[in-house]
Amino acid sequence: MRILLVSSYFFPHVGGVERFVAVLAEGLADRGHEVTVLCCRTQPSPREEDVDRFHVVRVRAANVAERRFGTPLPLPSPLAFSRAASRLVRSADVIHAQDALYPTTWLALAAARRHRVPSIVTQHVGFVRQQHVALDLIEKAAIRAVGPIVRRADRVVSYNPTVASWAARTWSLGGVDVLPSGVSIASAVPQRSDVGLADDRFVALFVGRDVAKKGLRHFISAAGPEYDLVAVTDSAHASEGVEVRPFMPPEQLGRLLRAVDALVLPSVDEGVPLVIQEAARAGIPIVTTAQPGLEAYFADDDALFVEASGESIRAALLRLASDPALRRRLGERASVVGHRHFGASEFVDAYENAYARLVAG
Repeated sequence: MRILLVSSYFFPHVGGVERFVAVLAEGLADRGHEVTVLCCRTQPSPREEDVDRFHVVRVRAANVAERRFGTPLPLPSPLAFSRAASRLVRSADVIHAQDALYPTTWLALAAARRHRVPSIVTQHVGFVRQQHVALDLIEKAAIRAVGPIVRRADRVVSYNPTVASWAARTWSLGGVDVLPSGVSIASAVPQRSDVGLADDRFVALFVGRDVAKKGLRHFISAAGPEYDLVAVTDSAHASEGVEVRPFMPPEQLGRLLRAVDALVLPSVDEGVPLVIQEAARAGIPIVTTAQPGLEAYFADDDALFVEASGESIRAALLRLASDPALRRRLGERASVVGHRHFGASEFVDAYENAYARLVAG
């Protein structure tokens, strides 16, 4: 099949949706499909290039909302993106767009409708609280407005049962199926010195952008002398007791994840973040908030669930740092969850079958 994946952002921009699309594109290409990723170009990168057996097309876009407010909403040039979408849709058997709230999805669905190419949308999140009340109001208005656009898709799916129910209810969809998500991660555990970590210290890792919903400030406020904290983020604000590292390629991040003692992600409004899936596959103890949708994959004792506060995170880390048996048990339980729910092969299988059914009519 000739498959067009449409995403607002893609590498070198870093994020969960970008990783979702990359794992899917690589898996589909490995199976012999012709895969193209159409996305926004918001930082220096080639306009077109071949990456890992698939093709990437980037269209210029403004990224003011993310730079000023931390809201990931690139605004592509409508004319340029429509032209690129039409050109690529005409030679595709199916298009797969990411999240209904992005203009890239609107323009891609319009092109698919115009050229009679079947389409599928993966809805990644529901309503996400922003840093300002005005932004919340704008988002709510956008959610109401995109209903007719979403209904143009031949199929809407999610990997979060809570988000699937929200989308079906919000946009009056006949049904939103839950398809698996999955990740791939290196199996080898590196030496700590190879990834810049101390051998004799408990190390907890945070991965995410410096935006309110990710909870970086709560992670930083949990710092203490009993353990080390490492944050992989775009924040420029250093803090005593927290080592800040810039975003890194997935392979490098996978090695770091394999070497730490726990992942901490005190985020809200996210569901099942990709980094939690990666931590589960790596068998790393997980400290996170009880976000809607996680209960479909994690039982109460599969992770340490905390409040989005420095005090709650610190209490959980002190427990883990002082209890090797607890770390071992949570790592084993995380691994069971990861291998049961977040395998890359099952992820690619599900979408490959979904595409085939759409193409078959």
